[in-house]
Amino acid sequence: MRILPFLFAVLAIGASESIASAENQSAPLFVEADKARHISGELVYIDAVNRRGGIRLDGDQGRYYTGPPHWFALLPYAPVWHNGARAELRHIPLGTHVHGYFVLPTPGEEATIPALPDDKKQFAIPENHVLLMEDDFSFYQRRGQAWKVVSIDVAKEKIKLEPVAIPQSTASNTAAPTKPGALLPGGDVAGKLVKAGINTPFTFDIDVRSEIWQGRQLVELSAIQPGGIVQFNLAWCQGWGQGEFRVGRLWIDEGSRTLATERQRQRHVQYERERWTAGWIDEVEHFDYGGGIVTLTLFDVDQEILDDLWNDREERIAVAVSERTRRTWAHRSDRKFAKLVEWKRLDSAPLGSSGVQLKLKFVELLAGYTPGACVRVKAERWKFVSMPPEERLTSLEDQQRGSRMVLPW
Repeated sequence: MRILPFLFAVLAIGASESIASAENQSAPLFVEADKARHISGELVYIDAVNRRGGIRLDGDQGRYYTGPPHWFALLPYAPVWHNGARAELRHIPLGTHVHGYFVLPTPGEEATIPALPDDKKQFAIPENHVLLMEDDFSFYQRRGQAWKVVSIDVAKEKIKLEPVAIPQSTASNTAAPTKPGALLPGGDVAGKLVKAGINTPFTFDIDVRSEIWQGRQLVELSAIQPGGIVQFNLAWCQGWGQGEFRVGRLWIDEGSRTLATERQRQRHVQYERERWTAGWIDEVEHFDYGGGIVTLTLFDVDQEILDDLWNDREERIAVAVSERTRRTWAHRSDRKFAKLVEWKRLDSAPLGSSGVQLKLKFVELLAGYTPGACVRVKAERWKFVSMPPEERLTSLEDQQRGSRMVLPW
């Protein structure tokens, strides 16, 4: 029976430490998308719990043979896209080619990614925090680019594709109000060929390892026909250092693409409902005798999650304090309930924002409710789910370890 009081004491201490660090944060700002640098490569390592990882960069022979991956951390509001829908980093299979928009670390976060050893410093890239990460399927489709099959040679294991523009209506899954181009950094315009990535005819490797999707099933390479419109996810091949790629997955009809996107969308929605959707606190107004008004902005998320919160606007809304990695201590119990005072649709939403700002009234405030603190927000209709210990913080040591990436090699 003594274990429970001790556990809650540890959680309270941990929350207090998190609160203390949050108090030192200033009012939060989203990084402007035009400051981001496009970097692409194969996803070779992930720390799924802390939203960090490493990619092997495209076509750099010197780095390919002797250099380390480019280690990165996702910003707390950084969206991830997989198969044309929002995702978590853990949803992207290792070995998938990805596109990232990278920025310099936020002040105070410079040590999140450790410096490379002296013999590898020539490979260091200062932009190591991710503003947006997407697989090829999402990257090209959301910008309005697909691929036309020019030819395929099964015996030689080669397929030639040329880029084609597709209508914007089928190019993206954007729910929140945004300023023009906010979700498309790098100067890309939906419905036109991409500026970064591949925008000219290209010959890829393709072999028996490639997954070919038609409708709801896997099919043989022989099902690929010249003239067909496809989307792909690329993968490693033996000519990687020379800028070559292999088709890892290929969707050869609209039905297969729609199914892949919808399945991933549902996967994302369920993930958010179990772990609660993320945001950060913009402003706190303290009442004289306890409680107060907390204004927070929700991060980019599927419209169905926003609809859940809107439909429960007359019910209580739970808010738990989280780390910048989005990890919480025990959000099922380490939270306070609030009533919605105002639901505001922002006139413009930067990349990473949902465009929705909530003003919530609390009878009691957690000390961690401070401007800049990240939070997890729960609609009343969502079930309370206890997360496994490896996903949440369980000690001060665990919190300290989670503040800095441990490089695997």
